[in-house]
Amino acid sequence: MPKTIEYPRTSYLSAWEVAEVVDDTGGKCAIETCARKLNRKVSGSFKAILGSAVKFGLITSKRELLTTTNLFRRIKHAYDKQEEKIYHREAFLHPPLFTQICRKFRSRELPVHMLDVMLIREFGVEEINAQNVAKAFVDGARMVGVMDERNVVADIDQLAAQQPPRRELASTDMPMNLFRGPVGPVADPVATSDTSASTKPSETTTNQTQDSIHSIGSLVPKVSAKDAVSALFGLDTDDLEDETEQIPPVAPERAPTTITPETIPSAAAPRYTPPAVGGTMQKATLVPSQIPPTAGNSDPLFTIHITGPGMDTQLTIQDLDDVEIVRILLEKIRRQLAG
Repeated sequence: MPKTIEYPRTSYLSAWEVAEVVDDTGGKCAIETCARKLNRKVSGSFKAILGSAVKFGLITSKRELLTTTNLFRRIKHAYDKQEEKIYHREAFLHPPLFTQICRKFRSRELPVHMLDVMLIREFGVEEINAQNVAKAFVDGARMVGVMDERNVVADIDQLAAQQPPRRELASTDMPMNLFRGPVGPVADPVATSDTSASTKPSETTTNQTQDSIHSIGSLVPKVSAKDAVSALFGLDTDDLEDETEQIPPVAPERAPTTITPETIPSAAAPRYTPPAVGGTMQKATLVPSQIPPTAGNSDPLFTIHITGPGMDTQLTIQDLDDVEIVRILLEKIRRQLAG
């Protein structure tokens, strides 16, 4: 079983070049596609570069498919050069071997001329890879600012503590709903009317409370207790309610009276007799009129109501000519009954 290598064998620049090619193809591509774009063959050396890019955390390789990582995208979309350098340092220190070397020689000079031997004896690097790994560490450490020109290794833990937090230019909070009305309890109009009938509202209400109530009322349609369907669609049913309230109650039936010049109270209600169902019987009813006598005229007023098949007539009798009209109607009824 081959030994798993946990350290990069090529330079950081070659690994970054491979990651950029994968990113140019949409962030995902096959190994053969990446090699063709770099004018290379899928050989051992090319797979070593791919392995280094994976060790640096720039790409992932699964089932012959290469994919860029979030760390690569943070480097690519850094706000400035300083932030880009911080993310490059994070990628370079991603292999555990490079982190161990930096902590072993923190704030001290690294013996570059014998680093490959040190890697073999102290860090367990294979002899065949020691020289390439040593060169990859030195070049990458200088590029990301971990080691200066005097080969003094910086304290990576102190650098991590001194670096500023990641900046976000855009807020990630959800924007407020600008179309949302004021939030508050909406009183039931029916319950409010019942309460106002028994309890007088307080006179110490502030103007701010009144304004909030008016604003809420303008957004909520008025509820009608008499027409639930209209209230559901927010329709105005005030006119219908007014007309319904104006309908007078039905007065109790009174017995038919004969035509006699009696004094009739003006508050008496007229009598309505429904037409006969399924018969041909004519019926004439004389009831007192609701119209009071005019000033200076003491003659009584009478109202006659004639209903039957094809006939529904109500006449007011005030003089003799009106009696003649009633006689004609009765004669017509008589002919229908005789025929």
